[in-house]
Amino acid sequence: MDITYSLYSGLKRFRYPEKDRVLWADAICINQSDNKEKGIQVNTMSDIYDRATAVLVSLGEVPGLEAEKAFRLLRAINDYVDSQITDSELAAEPFKAVIDVPALVHRDQLFHDPSESEALRRFWLEPWFGRVWVLQEVALASSAWVFYGESFTSLSEVIEAANIMAYQNDLNDGCHVGRWSDAFENSLITYTTKDNWIQESRLLRAIQESLKRRVKQNFNNILENSYQFKATNPLDHIYAFLGHPTAKTPEGGCILEADYTISIEDACLKLAQSQYKQDERLDFLCILSHSTLSDIEESPSWIPMLHKTRNYNSIDHFSWNADHSEIKDFPKAVFRDRMLHGNAVIFDSITICSEKFGHHVFEITSPSFLEKCWNIQTASIKAYGTDERLNILKWTLVGGLYVGGAARLQRDFNAYCREKTSPEFCASIGVKNIETEHTSPVEGNWREFEAQAYESMRGRRLFITKSGRIGLGPTLLQKGDLCCVLIGCRMPLVIRPASTSNHFRVLGPAFIRGVMHGKIIKAHMGDNSEMREITLV
Repeated sequence: MDITYSLYSGLKRFRYPEKDRVLWADAICINQSDNKEKGIQVNTMSDIYDRATAVLVSLGEVPGLEAEKAFRLLRAINDYVDSQITDSELAAEPFKAVIDVPALVHRDQLFHDPSESEALRRFWLEPWFGRVWVLQEVALASSAWVFYGESFTSLSEVIEAANIMAYQNDLNDGCHVGRWSDAFENSLITYTTKDNWIQESRLLRAIQESLKRRVKQNFNNILENSYQFKATNPLDHIYAFLGHPTAKTPEGGCILEADYTISIEDACLKLAQSQYKQDERLDFLCILSHSTLSDIEESPSWIPMLHKTRNYNSIDHFSWNADHSEIKDFPKAVFRDRMLHGNAVIFDSITICSEKFGHHVFEITSPSFLEKCWNIQTASIKAYGTDERLNILKWTLVGGLYVGGAARLQRDFNAYCREKTSPEFCASIGVKNIETEHTSPVEGNWREFEAQAYESMRGRRLFITKSGRIGLGPTLLQKGDLCCVLIGCRMPLVIRPASTSNHFRVLGPAFIRGVMHGKIIKAHMGDNSEMREITLV
């Protein structure tokens, strides 16, 4: 049979020269041209990786000392951060502990060879890091090793570095690690409780324990990772996660069976219906991500099309309760003719919105993205004083959550103002424009505010509503769109009237200041005059 060169290279690397070795590779062990067999085999893949002695990752061949240089720098970054953090700091708040690691006094402490930095950047660009199937494969592994050129290292070293470089901008050095930091936090640590490669790293263990205490995982959290990864078959953006514990039904079955004979739209529809059947929640709407009008016009706008990676939904939805979910006596949602019928309160409309935020907005220094947003807010909202408007704006720009809490946000926000905005702007908002040669956790880290704001704002628009609310909404929103809370969905939605009366297209979820904890629904409890049945198309 024909196999790819990369698979040939991996098999050649992993075989023992003098004895047999049992290896399993899906490209060989599954008939890729038989959709029926592939569906049956995919449904058992989680068992295969769960029972494997080890998972071996082959990134292929690289010239000379490239791999050795990449791994040396990767380990040096891990060792430096590990030496700066105590066990008590990790136990209290691992993300804050990483962020608070002092900046390098001399950059050449770690980055003394430019060729090592370039080698590490190329390492993170290897195609394996972008494939959706690898998440389940390594998450279920008891032991996992990464082979690169003539060198190898443990997967724990690689993922530890991804988490450090994602939260320590001074150590990132231009490497694309964000999706693997996200994947570790939202997916990899949630697959199993048995001893596995995560236990090899003090930092990874601490992150796992911290998130287990704070976050209750569901299948939507897991599926959201698929936006950042690629698959040859779009159906694998769903099927690659069916081995996760949250994909199991109370009866021990699977929330969806892999079926390669249906379309991706049919699979996403079946998944949404199955999820609602399990918990009577519509939280799958929180991971909607549309980037073009065809996305909402050619397919049902309320179905998350998980294979479309163009506009990853970057706002956290785990922490919100806009629909006041304790209320249980509302009529159930109904799925019929590819439409979703549910109960909602439409509470506001959008009157002003910004341009879509992306790299180009953050790269412009005069005016900065912050000054642009402040100008939009102050031109539209007059009800509050400067301090209150600033507080509302900074929390909106980070999507309502900030690693390190309110005090840390204030320090980092002030540092950003001093570093990246004009003296006139600083004076107008009461931030002293003090020149500093470096930043520290006490003084604030402007890069951290910029990074967390970018994470929440990318692909989104700032908007102001008719009632003076401020929020971050989806790419496609425009003046006249409506804000609603749909019973069963933990985030507010931005919707647009369709041609048929009381029918709406969903543009996506939004962060709207003052709405995220159920205020809208609580205000209408006992008064159903504002509650109405709407149809999402």
